[in-house]
Amino acid sequence: MKGMTSHNTPTRIRRASAALAVGLLAFGTAACGDDSSDSADTAAPTTVAETVEIGSAAPATDVVVEGQWARTSPADAANGAAYFTITSADADKLISVMADTSVAGMTEMHETVMTEDTETSMAMGSDTTTAMGSDTTMAGMGEMTMRPVDFIDLPAGTAVELKPGGYHIMLMELAKPLVVGDTITLTLTLEKAGEIIIDVPVLDEAP
Repeated sequence: MKGMTSHNTPTRIRRASAALAVGLLAFGTAACGDDSSDSADTAAPTTVAETVEIGSAAPATDVVVEGQWARTSPADAANGAAYFTITSADADKLISVMADTSVAGMTEMHETVMTEDTETSMAMGSDTTTAMGSDTTMAGMGEMTMRPVDFIDLPAGTAVELKPGGYHIMLMELAKPLVVGDTITLTLTLEKAGEIIIDVPVLDEAP
């Protein structure tokens, strides 16, 4: 599977429709044939980024990922966290995020919530509190806890921010501490737009 890599700058993904894929095939066939072959209806592929399509073909969509970063972690921390802002031109869903196993043994999308029943969700231990920052400590009469989510809704044209105290990506079973200067790679999968690969710098605080 192929994707687009971002170096902490907005990442734009334009998904090719099924019709374009057929057109490109026709163009390749014509190039191998004689000059009389008709290739006028084919489109140049230079502005089309390749993504993995999920489900049936849909109109091309733009997805922008920006402000990505992962928080530094103490040497003995088992978990870390990563954040970014994602905007989809069309309504979509972020259905999974994966880090390479050389970084984390498990990657999950989580949501931080206020609850009084800590048995119904994952209470934050010391590793997670450190990874998520001070925003995830006790507040009011309830307790800030986090829970895994199956997807994150991306309303059309709306920037959805993953941040400490809200939605975030948990990097679990860290292979080594996250230190400033490191860059990790995350693979984002959207229900419609498909797969996007981004580079995420490790920082002490949000950029």
